[in-house]
Amino acid sequence: MKMQNLKIQEEIKALKGLGQQYEEQLKLASVELGDFSDEDLSLLERCVQYYALSHIHDFNLDYLRDFYSAKKRDCIENRQTIVQQRIELQRIKTAIEEAARDVAVLERFKGAAKGRLIPDAVVLQRNNENLATKQSLLDRQKKLKMPNDFNIENIIEKVDSLERR
Repeated sequence: MKMQNLKIQEEIKALKGLGQQYEEQLKLASVELGDFSDEDLSLLERCVQYYALSHIHDFNLDYLRDFYSAKKRDCIENRQTIVQQRIELQRIKTAIEEAARDVAVLERFKGAAKGRLIPDAVVLQRNNENLATKQSLLDRQKKLKMPNDFNIENIIEKVDSLERR
């Protein structure tokens, strides 16, 4: 993933450099008709016809050079935008994959938690049983009569002495 990002960033840098180089070359070089394809020459011919029909007799090649430079710059900027959008798309896809993995982990956790969850009815039944046991022990304790001279410390000492033997 990081290698792809570095590769794409290098491609962006190279495209920017190429764009600057083209702009410098276009400023230094003049455009000749032999440089154009047949399709471009037919477009130029149509352009000349439009100039003639509109009675414009001062055809300046600088306008054509400027137009060509602008189109070339737009093309380079579009390529740069495409590369940047690909990087962003890859970053978003990676984020989606990470989120999907997190969701899967959470789903497994949720399933495990549901499996270990005790139903409310069972919890209520256990609570009722514990309360009933507690109440019966309290009732038994109330029924137990302790002598007034009962000393728990003496009993503990006797038990300790028996254990030591």
